[in-house]
Amino acid sequence: VTLKNYELHDRTTGCHLPDFNFSLAQGETCSISTGDADAAHLFTSALATLVYPVSGSYIFLDAVLDFAHYQNLLEYKKQIGYFGPDAALVSNLTVRQNLLLSRAYFENRLDLELDDPVKDLCDAFDLTEKLDSRPTTLSPLDIRAAILTREITKPLKLFLVDSPEDLIGQPGFDFLVTRIEQKAAAGTPLVLHCENDALVERLTDRTVRIPQGQN
Repeated sequence: VTLKNYELHDRTTGCHLPDFNFSLAQGETCSISTGDADAAHLFTSALATLVYPVSGSYIFLDAVLDFAHYQNLLEYKKQIGYFGPDAALVSNLTVRQNLLLSRAYFENRLDLELDDPVKDLCDAFDLTEKLDSRPTTLSPLDIRAAILTREITKPLKLFLVDSPEDLIGQPGFDFLVTRIEQKAAAGTPLVLHCENDALVERLTDRTVRIPQGQN
């Protein structure tokens, strides 16, 4: 992934990241260092294509992303895993439908079954009996577990993890760390924002420093 002359602005927080460049190659892992949590969230959300740039180019797998229409991004979104504060489930769909949403779109079918790896994770996170429930009936931890299940079972070409220690309980956190290690060992590029310095040192090779966001 490469960001060229990128500019980001979050109207909600007022955080502004002007004209910067960033690149991450196959097999590289990096952490985010900043005194401004809003800046870290904005940066990772932008890498996840959840936040559109004010200006600049986003190049992913040698393709320049077109932000003009949401549908233009779907082919790339399915290859980008994002677990962070801005990750969400579609509220009017069941957990099962959320987990099958990407496949249903690309395969143009509604009669799909969950893959075995997804079923195994649902069992591990005690989600199996809640698959036909909507997010509004679930606990915050169940929602995060469902999001984590969805993201790590994608055909990942880029994995983004933002503030995991704030999002999921200790068993889920330990599981996520194990999966991060597995993905990194397999060569999946990783961007990590985490307050656990020992974990950051263990999981990442270099640090991207983001200055205080500007209003």
